Amino acid sequence: MSEKTDKFERDIVSSIHKSLSSTNYHVPDTLPEWMRNEGIRFGARVLGVDWVGSSGSKTDVIIRLEGSEPIKISAKLSSADYYGNWYSHTRVIEEFGEDGFNRLVTDCTNWANGWKKNATASMFVGVSICFGKRSGNTAREFTDVFTYQDIVKIVAGFGKGDHIANCLYQSSNIPGNIKDLFQNLQPINQKTIYELSSNFKIAYRPINPMTEGTNRGKCIYTQFKPYNRLPVMTTVTSLSELVQLGKFEPVEPNSINHNRLLNELEHNYNIFIPRKN
Repeated sequence: MSEKTDKFERDIVSSIHKSLSSTNYHVPDTLPEWMRNEGIRFGARVLGVDWVGSSGSKTDVIIRLEGSEPIKISAKLSSADYYGNWYSHTRVIEEFGEDGFNRLVTDCTNWANGWKKNATASMFVGVSICFGKRSGNTAREFTDVFTYQDIVKIVAGFGKGDHIANCLYQSSNIPGNIKDLFQNLQPINQKTIYELSSNFKIAYRPINPMTEGTNRGKCIYTQFKPYNRLPVMTTVTSLSELVQLGKFEPVEPNSINHNRLLNELEHNYNIFIPRKN
């Protein structure tokens, strides 16, 4: 997550900590039905609040209650651009299954074979992904590949446990106190999900190895495959040169990334593409 997002989540926790230090807060006696359905007990004493922030967790802020299920908040800045950043093959399969992975790989490969003809495209050998708000030629409609239930998984997670969010706080403002927070919590249901994902996209991220460094370690969902091994080591520095030598093909779920593919192109096909140090 971004520093801005982390700060937003930590500021929520800090605000609630201050609120709890000045009062012995209990959950309101009147709760909406969706909270009751999540096992949140009216009148329960608030024991504490923590920032989760662990990798893969959809719960950003957790409020622990006495004799009740916790309140597990997925906190979203109103201006947030991404809800799922740099997905690995393992994570895609865990959340969307093998069928979802294969649909994504097929769509990404088709997109890459079209994008390579775009006049604005720069050198790339693979494409990584993010999920969120995106515009332009590198965005695909999320629902062209995935379903509404898949959007829920990105926002709330899947399965059981503290890492699975059970409510949403979406705002550009930090709640002034815990009462303010309670009044602005939303259920994770079809209505709020559709509102949240009104511009939800798959953001394809073709990485130029000559200009990007750290992002080359991210998993790719399509790979450049040469037609043949070249007779001698050949340096390729432009996309127009590269695409004459092969095309993009689907990847296997083997966590291949840009760096590994660049190594394979060099060692197995005599194609050397310079990398940014």
